[in-house]
Amino acid sequence: MQQAERARLVDYLGSVPVTAWEQPSLCPEYRVRDVVGHLISGAKNTPPKFLLGMLKARFDFDAAMRAAAARESTGTPGDLISRLRTVAAAKARPGPAMLGEVIVHSEDIRRAVGDGPGQYPTDHLLVVADAYRSVGMGLGSKKRIAGLRLQATDTDWATGDGPLVSGPLLALVLAMTGRCVAHADLAGPGVAELAGRS
Repeated sequence: MQQAERARLVDYLGSVPVTAWEQPSLCPEYRVRDVVGHLISGAKNTPPKFLLGMLKARFDFDAAMRAAAARESTGTPGDLISRLRTVAAAKARPGPAMLGEVIVHSEDIRRAVGDGPGQYPTDHLLVVADAYRSVGMGLGSKKRIAGLRLQATDTDWATGDGPLVSGPLLALVLAMTGRCVAHADLAGPGVAELAGRS
């Protein structure tokens, strides 16, 4: 699944204008090129590399991620696409979190440059949604959706109890990660509460 989503992103990036690579993405403090660099570094990461990066950043996770992204975000857009294409074919790292990384960051890019949402297989989104509903540290989605009922309107998926937040599964996944852009696609009495937690 990760390889398919990385390949889909590589194909899409070829259509992104060169000037758009320097503009801010939806991911705070990251330009479009930095998001691509982050995905490249994530695909190349190993436990020893991760630990070394954390040591250099004095165990500041965000600082370690920014430094890794900065190292991989140099060069022309063509260079970045080529590097992402190379790692896209590599063996995927285990776990649904990495699949979520590719999908969510694809949306960080697509929506920042003014393109509509991407089209993702429902089974990919279901894997990510099921994982994100219980992720605490780092992503914070578990706390963000606590006490709310999230229900997809385009497939059979729901989680939680409380005021309803409904919408397309992609919008729910993005909302779980704190992407406020997704709130416009959501409905229900729980949306305001969710928005206040983003």
